[in-house]
Amino acid sequence: MWSLPSGDYYFAVSTDARKETLVIVNPAAHNVPSRKRLDEADRWLRAQGWQVEWRETDGPGRATELAAGAAGQGLPLVFVCGGDGTLNEAANGLAGSDTALAAIRAGTVNIWAKEMGIPRRPLAAVKAAVEGERRRIDLGRAGERYFLLMAGYGLDGAIARRVHLGLKSRLGAATYAIAAVREALRYRSSPVTLRFDGEEHAAQVLILVVGNTRNYAGLVEITREAQVDDGLLDVCVFQGKGTLDIVLHALRTLLRRHLQSKKVLYRKTRRLELAWSDPLPVQLDGDAYELSPTQVEVVPGALWVAVPKGVRSPLFRD
Repeated sequence: MWSLPSGDYYFAVSTDARKETLVIVNPAAHNVPSRKRLDEADRWLRAQGWQVEWRETDGPGRATELAAGAAGQGLPLVFVCGGDGTLNEAANGLAGSDTALAAIRAGTVNIWAKEMGIPRRPLAAVKAAVEGERRRIDLGRAGERYFLLMAGYGLDGAIARRVHLGLKSRLGAATYAIAAVREALRYRSSPVTLRFDGEEHAAQVLILVVGNTRNYAGLVEITREAQVDDGLLDVCVFQGKGTLDIVLHALRTLLRRHLQSKKVLYRKTRRLELAWSDPLPVQLDGDAYELSPTQVEVVPGALWVAVPKGVRSPLFRD
């Protein structure tokens, strides 16, 4: 167990609110801050009158359990020091509660922290959350599981399944790059019938990304019109047959021209339904998901998040 020294739509965090928080640390995440940096954040929180509990995860699903426990106790704030997968687990534990999620940057990319402009140093990230704002955002839900950032079907899910978790913790993004090259050389599309709020399309799906946010892999914006508080999900479908189409889609995306392609379908929807003969592999917030849900929907206002004061992001409507 981690041990440290004791000691309206949106609104600023109140100085007289209950000052109790849980910090969830994933020790297996890539780029976890040093003990010295985390100690700095702990001392500052306690100096501000906060009661702080630190807990390490010890396997899949643990962050969900810890976050749900904190929500059940009515804690106003839960910090997560880990990657997007750990944030995903915590969001699943906090969804529908009044407890806000805050990020301390770690992990391979940490897309959420990047999009919210959360500082890299733990002390600065903690200050930004405590002195910042709480905002209510949407979550996506694939089957029974929530996602904060995205759900990826097809090649996207196949790549996530190929990633070796041990290598990921050591090599970071390079692990995804290796898996992506291997899968791109052999992956072939699948026929899928898509229904966007009842509007039906037949497609040869290579990659299908359902985005609640915009950034993908820290490099590009696939669902580049997405907002986290509009009550909608953005769906980008890359169509084609195999390797050549995958390469061309990748180049267009890097050049920010993918939405101009006739082989790309882009829709905003509240609910997506998929029908297929062979289920597609799936990833949620960057981690492989063992199931292949045929229904994806938005859950408006499902999660409170703590973000820097005055944050300006195209993910918000205001």
